[in-house]
Amino acid sequence: MKTAINRLTATLLAGAVMLGIAFVTPKTADAAISYSMSGTAHVQDLGDQNGSFSNGTLVLGTTGQSKRLERVTINFTNNTGYEGSLRYKVHVQNIGWMDWVDAGSSAGTSGKALRLEGIKIELTGELAKHYSVQYHVHIQDYGDAQEWVSDGALAGTTGESKRLENLSIRLVPLSDDGTEKVSYRVQRQNKGWETKWLSDGEVSGTTGESLRLETITVTVTGNHVSGGITYRTHVQDYGWQDWVSNGDISGTVGESKRLEAIEIKLTGDLADKYDVYYRVHAQDFGWLGWAKNGETSGTSGLAKRLEAIQIVLVTKNGPKPGDVKGIESICEEAAYDESTVYVPKVLPDNYVNKFLNTKKSNIELLNSSLKEDAQPVRTYTFIDCVSANEHESTATISDADWAACEEFAKNNFDEKWTPGECLLYTMYWIHYNVRYTTGSSNYAVSVFRDRVGQCAQYNGAIVEMACYLGFDNVRFIKGMRSRSATALSNPFSHYWAEVTIDGVNYCLETGNTADDSGSFVWYYFVQPYSTTQAKKFVKCGLVLK
Repeated sequence: MKTAINRLTATLLAGAVMLGIAFVTPKTADAAISYSMSGTAHVQDLGDQNGSFSNGTLVLGTTGQSKRLERVTINFTNNTGYEGSLRYKVHVQNIGWMDWVDAGSSAGTSGKALRLEGIKIELTGELAKHYSVQYHVHIQDYGDAQEWVSDGALAGTTGESKRLENLSIRLVPLSDDGTEKVSYRVQRQNKGWETKWLSDGEVSGTTGESLRLETITVTVTGNHVSGGITYRTHVQDYGWQDWVSNGDISGTVGESKRLEAIEIKLTGDLADKYDVYYRVHAQDFGWLGWAKNGETSGTSGLAKRLEAIQIVLVTKNGPKPGDVKGIESICEEAAYDESTVYVPKVLPDNYVNKFLNTKKSNIELLNSSLKEDAQPVRTYTFIDCVSANEHESTATISDADWAACEEFAKNNFDEKWTPGECLLYTMYWIHYNVRYTTGSSNYAVSVFRDRVGQCAQYNGAIVEMACYLGFDNVRFIKGMRSRSATALSNPFSHYWAEVTIDGVNYCLETGNTADDSGSFVWYYFVQPYSTTQAKKFVKCGLVLK
């Protein structure tokens, strides 16, 4: 009997092959043979062009001809054994997003010479729980730089007037691990849309470049459970926008408006299985704390741009994310507004301990210069040595600056630290928290409260903090810096601090870049002018030695 059945099966399969019929075992077949697609694309100057289907991928349009897609039709034959099909919608020049259409229907326009600019494709029914539809477009000027996207996410662009020239579509079986993945992409000032979708806590956007986020799109792939993701953004001049979902864009395009805050939440069964966490890098604040499930992340009423974002899914009621991708939040709160008193988070303990240890001998040297009965001092010496002669004057710390020093010390210093350790911490804090831009003559206010300034502000703040800590041997210098370590070479105006210990003058200053690459090049803490890195300071036309 078994032999007879095998012969019958072989006969049926042979006949099926002759008739062009494909037998597929439901729910176990490889995606490449469990479905088929065909379609047409209406192409600029060429009219309707049939697509090609090979190895599970349908390709529509042209390559290397700079011809716009104007309309597409995608036919789908489902042999997977799961109920469902696919649908799609397109973004059209001068029209925007058109309605969703089912497989077999055309999407776009006819006889209007209008380009397709974006497309979204998604599966329906039971099929969506077991397969992901992936698609890729060739974009005017961008080419193939935009990676494959999936399951309703935007492929292409909106608001950039870029034509689609080519579209590829395929299905990929989902794994059985039941894991969903959140993916997201942002549009950045001057740089446009990111070409790559990022996911699971990767940093989308930029840090250290002062570039605003203008638009964002978010989607969840996996589809093992029903539901989706919805989000809205707070936009410059407009306030909160309406909620959008599953790959739609939130923000503005072509208006140069900054995103200032965002709220994200899950829907359907997905919300019962996961929590969505997100945090942003905000102008002048750095990385804020984590928000989750619709909470606000960012600022309002402060005119601060969002610069980067991380988003992660966590199993429902699981632990809150920590240092995702090696990044620690500078601020504990997820959102700030005009009523919030901002207190920046202290630098991570492990990093504080590192630089306190590496500068131990310098700290001891500085502390040795402190008088036993040292008290805070409100005045210091200012030396202008840009010309051939030094000109000294006495500067008095204002009440506002004194209060800013007091507030900073209260919020940042460990009571166990010595004055030298406190001053070193101040230098590092300035390095990581102050944005290089025009500041005010109130140095401590500009640096510690407003977190803005240039060399005059952040080194003036160091001098004022030194006075607050009781050092009376610190001076504020206005001189020059040379581009050579040993001779005058294109010198430029510069401000720094100087401390005298046992008759020896030492350099005392910091820079304010966000990345020191571990070299500490801009930390001249109690450093003799004769050392390699500190030979570039110029007084009265002479490089200090």
